[in-house]
Amino acid sequence: MDGIINEIISKNKKGDLESLKNYLEKNQSSLKNNVGHISNAITALEPREHSMGICYLLYTKAVHQPDQSFVSNVELFFDSYNASQIRDRCADKFATIVHKYTEMLRNVKQPARGIVRLQKIINTFCERSSELSPVHPDFVLLCLLSKNYKVATVALERTIYDIDPKKLGVTPKDFMMYYYYGAMIWIGLKDWDRAYNFLVTCITIPCTALSAIVVEAYKKFVIVSLITQGKLDGPPKQSSNFLQRNIKKFCNEYIEFANAFKAKDQQKMTQILQQHKDTFESDKNTGIINQASKKFIHQAVQRLTSTYLTLSLSDIATNVGLTNAKEAEEILLLMIEEGDLNATINQKDGMVSFIDGTQTSVMDVIEEEMDNARHIVQQLEKMDDDIQVSRDYVHKQLLRDPSTREEIEEGRGFKGKGGKMLSRAAELFQ
Repeated sequence: MDGIINEIISKNKKGDLESLKNYLEKNQSSLKNNVGHISNAITALEPREHSMGICYLLYTKAVHQPDQSFVSNVELFFDSYNASQIRDRCADKFATIVHKYTEMLRNVKQPARGIVRLQKIINTFCERSSELSPVHPDFVLLCLLSKNYKVATVALERTIYDIDPKKLGVTPKDFMMYYYYGAMIWIGLKDWDRAYNFLVTCITIPCTALSAIVVEAYKKFVIVSLITQGKLDGPPKQSSNFLQRNIKKFCNEYIEFANAFKAKDQQKMTQILQQHKDTFESDKNTGIINQASKKFIHQAVQRLTSTYLTLSLSDIATNVGLTNAKEAEEILLLMIEEGDLNATINQKDGMVSFIDGTQTSVMDVIEEEMDNARHIVQQLEKMDDDIQVSRDYVHKQLLRDPSTREEIEEGRGFKGKGGKMLSRAAELFQ
C-alpha cells in the first residue's frame, strides 16, 4: 500500500494524471488485497491535490469493504475534492462511491446528513446546469427520504439536455432513477403536471426489456394521468413498442382502476380498490390513489353544476355517492377553498347555489384589462414627461418658436407638474 501511495504522490507532482490512471487500473487487485489499510493510507493524501488517487482507493472500499469508516472517509473527500481530476478519467468509480454513500445513509436512516454535500457536488461536478450526473438521483432520493421536497426542486427545476456517460459516468439507470424520484418529489408537493412530465420522461426511455423502475413509474403514471388528464389514454406515443406491448401485464390492477375511473363507475372503482388493496399498499401507491379518488368526486360535483343551479347537500351526496350531507358539505367547502368550485351553501336549509364560473372569470378579465390600461397610461405619462424635458425636444421647440425660451425660463417659478417639467427643461440651458 505504501508503494501505491508514493506512486500517487509522485505522479501527481509531475501532473501525469493519465499515467496515474493507468497505474491504478493495473493495480486493482493489489488495492483489493489491501482494502483494510485504505482508511489509514488516505490520511497521507490531500483530497484536493490527490482526488483521482483517493477516488480509486474509496472505490475499492465501496466495492469490497464499505465499513463504518467509509462514510466519514467519503465526507472528508467530498468536502474538498477536485472535480477536474475525476471528470473524463474515473467518473464511473466516483459514481459508485456516491451510490454506496447514499445507500449507507439510507440504511442507518440518516438521509438528511448527505443532502448538502451532494447538492454541492452537483454544482461542482457538473460544468453546466443542463448536465445530468450520477449524483442527481442520489441527491433527490435523500431529499425524498428525509421529506426535504423543496430542497430537491433546486435541481429538478433545471432543464436537463446534456448527458455524457464518458465525462460524468451517468448510466441509463441514473437517468430513469432521477426522473422517477423527481416525479415522487413533485407528487409529494402535489405538483401533478410536473410529476406527469417526469414520469413520461422516465417511461419513454428506449428499451428492449422492462426494468423494475419503468414498471413502478408506469403504475404511478396511470394514477397521475387520472389526476391531470381525467383519464388514461395508454402509454405515451413516444414510448418504445416493447413497453406498449408488454406493460399491461405488470400493471393490470392500475389499468382496471383507470378504466373504471374513465367510465365514471364509482362502484367498480370501489370494488377494485378493495380487491387489490394489498397490492396498492405494497406498491406504496395508496396515497396517490386516494388523490385520484378525490379527483373523481370533484369531477362528479363539477358535472352537477352544468345541470343544476341549486341542489341540496343530501341530493349532492346521493348523486356523487357520498355517505351523507355532512360529507358532501366538507367536500364542497374544500373545493371552494381550492378554487375548484363557485358556490354558496345555506347552512339553515342545506341548499347549495352554484355560481356560473364564467361571470367571475369575465369580471377577472375586465379587472385585469383595466389594470393593464392604467399601467399603460402611467407609462405614457412618464414618456411624455421625459420627452418634454429632453435636450433634443427643447432644442427643436426653440427652433420652431424662439418665444418658448421665455416660457422655459419663467418655469422656474411655476408650481405643479407643468412647472416642474419647465424648471427641469430650464436647467438644460444653465
